[in-house]
Amino acid sequence: MRTHQDKVLAHAAARLAGVEQASDPVDIAREFRRFLKIEDQRLRIADRCGASGRWIAHARSSVLDLIVERTFSVANNLAVASGVSDKADNTWSIIALGGYGRRELAPFSDLDLLFLYTDRGSGRPRQLVERILPLLWDSGLVVGHSFRTVKECISAARSDPHLQTALTSRRLLTGNKPLFDSLSAALERERRKRIGTHIAAVQKERDERYGKFGDAVCLQEPNLKESAGGIRDFHTALWVANARYGCRSLADLREHDLISEQEERVAERAYDFLLRVRYHTHLLTGRKVEHISLELQPALAAEFGYVSDSRLLASEKFMRDYYRRAQDIYRFGESVLARASKKDKSASGWFGRPRSVFLGEPFSIRDGKLQLESDAQFFAKSPLRMFDAFALAQAANVPFSHGMHEAMRHSLAAVNRDFRGSVEAANSFLKLLRRRSRVGHVLRLMHEVGFLGRYLPEFGRITMLIQHDLYHHYTIDEHTLKVVEALDELDRGEDSRHAHLRAVFDEVEDPALLYLSLLLHDIGKGQGSGHVARGAQIAEGICRRLQLDAKDAAKVVLIVKHHITMAHISQRRDLTEPHVADQFATQMKTLDALNMLVLLSYSDMKGVGPGVWSEWKGNLLWDLYERARLHMAGSEAPLHGLARLAQLREKIMTSLAGHLKLSDVDRHLGLLPDRYIRTASPEAVAIHLRLIEGLESDALRWQWVQHSRTITELTVCTRDRHGLFADIAGTLTAQGIEILSAEINTREDGVAIDVFMLRTAATHQTIEERRWNTIERALRAAIKGESDVAALVEKWQTQHAPRRRVRVPNGRRQALPTVVCDNKAAQSATVFEVRAADEAGLAYKIASAATALGFEIVYAKITTEKSDSFDVFYVTDAEGMRLSETAMRALELATLERLCGTKRLDQFRTTTAAVDIGRSRAL
Repeated sequence: MRTHQDKVLAHAAARLAGVEQASDPVDIAREFRRFLKIEDQRLRIADRCGASGRWIAHARSSVLDLIVERTFSVANNLAVASGVSDKADNTWSIIALGGYGRRELAPFSDLDLLFLYTDRGSGRPRQLVERILPLLWDSGLVVGHSFRTVKECISAARSDPHLQTALTSRRLLTGNKPLFDSLSAALERERRKRIGTHIAAVQKERDERYGKFGDAVCLQEPNLKESAGGIRDFHTALWVANARYGCRSLADLREHDLISEQEERVAERAYDFLLRVRYHTHLLTGRKVEHISLELQPALAAEFGYVSDSRLLASEKFMRDYYRRAQDIYRFGESVLARASKKDKSASGWFGRPRSVFLGEPFSIRDGKLQLESDAQFFAKSPLRMFDAFALAQAANVPFSHGMHEAMRHSLAAVNRDFRGSVEAANSFLKLLRRRSRVGHVLRLMHEVGFLGRYLPEFGRITMLIQHDLYHHYTIDEHTLKVVEALDELDRGEDSRHAHLRAVFDEVEDPALLYLSLLLHDIGKGQGSGHVARGAQIAEGICRRLQLDAKDAAKVVLIVKHHITMAHISQRRDLTEPHVADQFATQMKTLDALNMLVLLSYSDMKGVGPGVWSEWKGNLLWDLYERARLHMAGSEAPLHGLARLAQLREKIMTSLAGHLKLSDVDRHLGLLPDRYIRTASPEAVAIHLRLIEGLESDALRWQWVQHSRTITELTVCTRDRHGLFADIAGTLTAQGIEILSAEINTREDGVAIDVFMLRTAATHQTIEERRWNTIERALRAAIKGESDVAALVEKWQTQHAPRRRVRVPNGRRQALPTVVCDNKAAQSATVFEVRAADEAGLAYKIASAATALGFEIVYAKITTEKSDSFDVFYVTDAEGMRLSETAMRALELATLERLCGTKRLDQFRTTTAAVDIGRSRAL
């Protein structure tokens, strides 16, 4: 039976037989493309038949070797025919570098070529290169190339770490072999002279890569090449080993005893899996893509044959396997770096000896890591001593050495049912949780060695489990650890903005219960819907196993049960409604539970991902906390409001610097709802007063503030009218601006004060100052009724709107947005909630639906989390009353029609329970 390579060579002989004698580059490139197309199909067949990732990458590289070699021959023949060169010219070589040199090409990978020539002249070789490159480009290949002598390669590599590592994976394709050998010899001499420099450069590159693409393996949307645990981590390990020992493969590492036979098998299997994923990622997208996006994950799962069941989606199963393999690569890389980065022991004199601190049998701290000064079976014989190791690492704030890691991982079988049920283990675990500001470190150590999932099997079930939403940035386990670390950071921080939260932490009766609540808050995920109720039930069992008394266990269960309650209420409800804080305080029962929940809510938002936490959300959270605490203390919120009002008045007058009278300030505050006093800063109120003063001469006033590189604040002050918010939102949309959040307030005398947080839709950056005048003119025309806002929005969306991110088809979210009206959440208005994929013009669509029905928007909260938008509007009818059931139904359907279109709305109408389902989910 012929091998794959035999078939490729036979195909090349038949298809490309006349290419070397051809003279038309167009015909040559066409034949190359036809050849590659057939060979790509052959590789797809091999993949479907179960070929490994390495085999496919190697086969793809071999096919391209043939193309490069034939291109070299063609170019040489054309040069001879034109008199540029002669057949005897053998003064140069073509060398594959990087991934091509390793024979690890995916379908759309670049070809990294080095054209190496001798010092005797570059004229003829350069002319040949100028013939070769167009042929390769016209064949549909992306080629990165350099044209250097051996000396130039060495010199350039000293200042270019990327070239240095690419040269590590060199491979001769065609040309002068002695010249190639001279390059290899020069590189080897350079390696021996600059070992430390090379290792430092590789490690610096890794740190920079982690900073850009993520230093956590369990990212929701990892870059399979560049993120931690990705393909590049495997390369990094080999590069460091090459710098130290000259190793270029796993076999070389094994020969130098840098890895065990088991480690070699695990690394080989994991790397092969990543190469297969990369192959399918390129095929599915039709381009060079390394980012495993949420949209791509279901398709990859299908390609690999994963099937959904009642507990996990196919994509969740696929990503869990991806994380396991990526974790294997990460550990492999860390292990090799730890061993290869050490200085030669023979070279260390008295001053070079590692500093050690002996901690008593059998532990010490050496080289900044906790070492095990005993045999590898120590923990298997005395498993409770694992807690001693964790406690020492926690106290000294040091990581485990590689030997400690391995000894503990190989002893995990001793963490069995008896161990988990022992009083000693429970007491030791809780003792670790009582060490404020150091819990995250020790829990991450436990997780890294696999202890946490063994001791708490329930945590093991959520390990490496993706969260299929556009909100969370990490897997459930990684998010949980980030939450714990956020609380640690708060406790040891000195940011004055969070001093009040540190004071609350000081009041917590038992920090262990708080940290345990954080650890368990998402424990119910990964088993279908209803994770909150299920999590509370699981937490109850864990508390029982940890032998907590009934009171403490009930407190932990209560916090887990309500871990999203405080954030939802503070961000989605008008906290000035008296019953809101009262009902919440009743749910919390005790001040200690309230203290624990506000700290969990803060940490939970901080641990979700970059950009989720904001000081605005913090203010809302704190206001709910204060109101609930006052209720528990039996105080009345109005008294609290008066104290706050007095303080606010004083600060406003300071900001105004005598510009207005105190009576003007009092009148302004008296005309606005209490929520304005609660959320507006003294500086903002002063700005609003100045803007209102300007309404005497102009019907519209505004204020721009740049907050960062990504957020611009716009305050609009004018006379209120029906549909004002919709027209402002639509005008901003038509100007290519996204609304990230909005706070609208209207004084009793009809003055509207609307504050928007904005960014440019196309770039997600701040709005440039040069555009402000144009936007102001557009707003003025819209507010005066001189422009057709709907037409302008439609024009912009047709011509300029950025492509909307596709909703994740994960099988658990409704295909349509969630639209809910609720008359019980507020006393004087109907609360109208919309959750949908964020898109340009979303706020305008929602507001215009309400305006078209004659309803008034009296208050709004617009929030955007990653690519999800959750908008809450307080709506009344034309008489200022709450909406009737008929009106609520009309608003829900009208909003859905604007968001989804008539065709998709028909699908909604065929399922009469859809809105009710949406209500239950949202509430």
